[in-house]
Amino acid sequence: MDLKLDTTSWNIQACGDFEPRLDKDGVHRRDKSGGTNLPLYAGKLVAWFDGDAETFLCTVAAAEPPKLAQGQRVEVERLQAIPWVQNGNVRVAFRAKSIVPVNGASKPNPAPPN
Repeated sequence: MDLKLDTTSWNIQACGDFEPRLDKDGVHRRDKSGGTNLPLYAGKLVAWFDGDAETFLCTVAAAEPPKLAQGQRVEVERLQAIPWVQNGNVRVAFRAKSIVPVNGASKPNPAPPN
C-alpha cells in the first residue's frame, strides 16, 4: 500500500546532500518499481507543519542526485509513505517523484511561537 501525502501546507528543507542508495553488495540501486530504471538517491529532509517538525529519509529516482544545501527550502512532488515490515518491525519508507529547490529560498525555518 502506497500512501500519497499532501505537502502543500508544509515547509520542507534539505538537511544536506543526497547519497546513492546501495544494495547489500554495494551496487547502486535502480528504480525498478517506478519503471524508469534511473539510479536511486536518498537524503534527509525536515518538514515543518502545524507548529511541529519531522525529519525523514526520502528516496528519489534521478539521473543525478539533487544538489541541495543544508536548510535550503525544497518542493517535493508526489511524496509517498510506503509501509513495510522487516523481522517483525514495522517501518515506513518515503519516496518522491522529484525534489527541487524553491527559488531563492535557503533560510532556516523560524522557531515556533511560545
